[in-house]
Amino acid sequence: MAMKNITYEIPKNNKEVFLYPALDRIPGLILENRRKIHSYTFEINGIPFQEFRDKIRMAVVRKAVCYTNGIKSLIRKDPSAQHRYERTGMRKETSLQAAQDKLCINELTLDYETIKNIPIIQTGHEPVFYHPGIWIKNHLIHSLAKRLGGIGVNMIVDNDGCNMGFMYVPILSEKSASVEKISLVKNKDHMAYEEIVIDDFGSILQFKEEVIALLCKNVFREDVETIMKDVQSMFEQFINRIGGYYQQGCIDMVGLMTASRRSLEEDFGLENLEVPVSWMCDTDGFYHFLLHILYDAGRFAKIYNDKLSEYRGIHKIRSKANPLPDLKVLDDSIELPFWVWKAGEQRARCYALNNGDDIKITDGIDTLVILKKNGDSGENISKLKTLRESGFKIRPRAITTTIFARLLFSDVFIHGIGGAKYDTITDEIIKEFFDIDPPDFVTISATLFLPLVSYEVDVKVLLELQRAVSDMRYNPEKYASKDVRNEPEFVNRVQEKQRLIQTMAVSNSEEKRRHFGRIKELNRLMLSQIDPEIQKKQDEMQSIHNRLAYNEVVRFREYPVCLYPTKVLREYMQNVFS
Repeated sequence: MAMKNITYEIPKNNKEVFLYPALDRIPGLILENRRKIHSYTFEINGIPFQEFRDKIRMAVVRKAVCYTNGIKSLIRKDPSAQHRYERTGMRKETSLQAAQDKLCINELTLDYETIKNIPIIQTGHEPVFYHPGIWIKNHLIHSLAKRLGGIGVNMIVDNDGCNMGFMYVPILSEKSASVEKISLVKNKDHMAYEEIVIDDFGSILQFKEEVIALLCKNVFREDVETIMKDVQSMFEQFINRIGGYYQQGCIDMVGLMTASRRSLEEDFGLENLEVPVSWMCDTDGFYHFLLHILYDAGRFAKIYNDKLSEYRGIHKIRSKANPLPDLKVLDDSIELPFWVWKAGEQRARCYALNNGDDIKITDGIDTLVILKKNGDSGENISKLKTLRESGFKIRPRAITTTIFARLLFSDVFIHGIGGAKYDTITDEIIKEFFDIDPPDFVTISATLFLPLVSYEVDVKVLLELQRAVSDMRYNPEKYASKDVRNEPEFVNRVQEKQRLIQTMAVSNSEEKRRHFGRIKELNRLMLSQIDPEIQKKQDEMQSIHNRLAYNEVVRFREYPVCLYPTKVLREYMQNVFS
């Protein structure tokens, strides 16, 4: 079967939604996914798939309940030990804690059989400033979970590198308009989000002051100033929440961003669970998944690279780095689709080095752990846990993250546009590596503009003006005012130009070059006489350029939801799936 070639397009118009498949088809898709999943008979690291998946669902839901309760404790300022926020998922759960946790989702008793059979609708994104096109995924999983009696789970992709730790801010004026970027954290691009700690409360205050200073520039017109006061108020509420959680002792970026977003979502009635990828990785199920790929790393790397090559061919992509780089295979060294790093340090690529009966896991420089190829999986997992306890972390990369989520945990995964594009590759890898028909995913994105009025500007008028200004350079006599046309000097130049044009028809090459040079000089002299007309058109062009630039800022779709007035968000988000 050929790789999918669906066109995923970002919505361009205000309040427009891209959703594939259509909303009324998603419940049927989920039922079909469950049918597919229940038909799988392969094993994961020697464990029958169905048994393995059931255990992972139980483990990850329990992690999600624990993490979500910790986030709720920040929002509600609940200092109780039972639900205190914890940054990592490495705590040991007591039977009492497990019993308490299973009662914490919408009054559902989350025992083994319930989690085995209940629909789990999942999405995921980095812990950043969500814009409406991202945030709509969380609304969709909540809506579907409520409709189907299931659980919505948002996976916090905290294993990604922190290259989006900023927010966009609009700067509007009649003469210049722009979109500015303000960073909450600086110089952390190559570190995973889960490693980022905000050491100084002053950096949060500085971020707040920088954003407000930019918003305060939007005062050139009364209607803009009024709206920007609402925008500033919304932002201040959001950043003050971050400050409050920081004062409660939450100093990691993931917790601060998640709690602030979650607080806003609770205002909208969303009841999804939250679980970081790092917490999902602290389960035995993840280590079995890792070993399953590790033991067959050569075949996985070949399939992975072949499918990337096929995708590049379909989409005419020449760069080997897009959409993802190939896995490197060199002699006995095979790059794994995982990251590895020591706590507090930057991410590194992860490699498997075959050495007789041993497999060495390296970061490309140092050997981190030595596993046995045909050894007991329990022993290998114990070694991986020892590695973790010494401060080293192994995390999935983009495709292995969604393989884990789609195959082993959820009943349907909700992607945005970007995730959907690379998951067409994931589908092909799943088909070939596991020899199954993969469960389908859903794709959604939306565009919601800030409530600012844009100018009615016809780009055709600008093009006509550009053509006119260009024509002025060759035919200035057509654009002269009545007074200029009656000036003797101007009349003489027009008449001389006409004579030269007529003469060129019967001139030789040398004469034509000479006549053409004189015509250019006459045009230049006449242009100096119609300067007011040129300036008028250039002013008109500049005015249109300014308005188009203004419109681009007004119609920019990636402002964070913390800038949108609550009324605007509520009117849109609470009706979009009606």
